[in-house]
Amino acid sequence: MKPTVLLCEPTIRPVGVDYLKAHANVILAPNGKEETVIQYLNDYKCDAIVTRTERINANVIQSCPSLKVVGQHGIGLDNIDLETAAAHQVRVLNVPDATYQSVAEHTVMFLLTIARSLFVADRNVRSGNWVYRETHFPMEVMGKTVLIIGVGRIGGDVARKLQGFDMNLLGYDIYLDEATLAAKGTKKVETLEEALPQADFVTCHVPLTDLTRHMISDPQFALMKPTAYLLNQARGPVVDQDALVRALREQRIAGAALDVFEQEPAKADNPLFQFDNFICTPHFAGDTLEGKNRCSTRIAETVIAALNGEDTYNWANPF
Repeated sequence: MKPTVLLCEPTIRPVGVDYLKAHANVILAPNGKEETVIQYLNDYKCDAIVTRTERINANVIQSCPSLKVVGQHGIGLDNIDLETAAAHQVRVLNVPDATYQSVAEHTVMFLLTIARSLFVADRNVRSGNWVYRETHFPMEVMGKTVLIIGVGRIGGDVARKLQGFDMNLLGYDIYLDEATLAAKGTKKVETLEEALPQADFVTCHVPLTDLTRHMISDPQFALMKPTAYLLNQARGPVVDQDALVRALREQRIAGAALDVFEQEPAKADNPLFQFDNFICTPHFAGDTLEGKNRCSTRIAETVIAALNGEDTYNWANPF
């Protein structure tokens, strides 16, 4: 008998849906609201759910006895209660290796864009202010120092790409030793307090945990150079947004680039939008077509494998 897998709109890429349909009975819910998820999991006695942004909290897990596997379409797992899932023998899978290249490319794009004030220059040319070129001089990145916070798959690939720009790379990662970071082209720093005053660019690539929530806030901005830029492609709450607004308003830093926000979707009245030296994207650094297809394929394949009793490489809460 085929297992039953729940998907919620908006769902994963067709290549992943097709794989699931070939190996399971696929049920589609109209949205990912908690009450909808619980209703569909129970009404159809679903064995698994493939999530994107849906929150699989303790209530969902405890209310749905048929649930055996949660497959997260992406890397981050802050939307899933891993501890409760393990306590109820529910396997949680993610895809740690499908989109890191896309996020690393996005980071390099952000870095070059803010260094050259690309959007400000574009607006000035469009408005007829050609003499902008006589009053503003953008920054070369060669020889500048980048602090990479979190040097895992994404941060490591950022380091590899930035070496081609002849930049000095510092790596802050509490889980990796000096030799490992050196192999990734970065010099290990032990504390942010040591590293932040040296950096021309600070880029964040850590998961959201109790340790990383608001790890960049007022004390950290106070240590940064007034000519330095902050980039965040990790999770919104890694950076204290109110503190970032203060840092930009008081010109404590030169600018910032965010792919993620504390509150998503970002609202039109977000105070960050008042600053010319701020650029943003809608949490889609990893959402290239290639990356999303890889992610959809891998989560579909491993959810089916887990339902068949196999030990998959991406089991995030082993019990």
